[in-house]
Amino acid sequence: LIINAGSRDDHASRLGLAHFVEHTIFKGTTHRRAWHILNRMETVGGELNAYTDKEGTCFYTRVLSADAPAAFELIADMVTSPRLDSSDLVMHSVFPEAEIEREKDVVLEEVASYRDTPSEAVFDDFEDLIFGSGSSMGHNILGAEDHITAMGSTDCARYLKEQYVPENMSF
Repeated sequence: LIINAGSRDDHASRLGLAHFVEHTIFKGTTHRRAWHILNRMETVGGELNAYTDKEGTCFYTRVLSADAPAAFELIADMVTSPRLDSSDLVMHSVFPEAEIEREKDVVLEEVASYRDTPSEAVFDDFEDLIFGSGSSMGHNILGAEDHITAMGSTDCARYLKEQYVPENMSF
């Protein structure tokens, strides 16, 4: 599933939110706990993963064709699904605060690791030059440390409601 929402869509006060949501969406839904999400595809020998770039977020799985319906259902449960009785969307991801706090450390470690690799970080400097400092396309996908530490469940849920809508999705 590709979502037409990436780091360019981050709120100015929450740089890195698209990437953070990509991490935290695996932390539980109204139907599944984090453990069930992470193990659903592994129990059939598959893989479930995601990535975020400047222009989009992708959730993908690799499974045998017999397990494809379960894989599609799992991804749909994580992002959003239509109500049967209306055109409104129901968000199933719950973004538990305890899981959010743990994931902040994971993302902050990823940011620190990235900074320790100048051959990667130089691309952000280049994009700042090309797009202009402060541009939505110029900032780092991972986000700013102070923004990451300030993120919470409400930020993630709001971003999901705003960006993870059918017109932004493609299977």
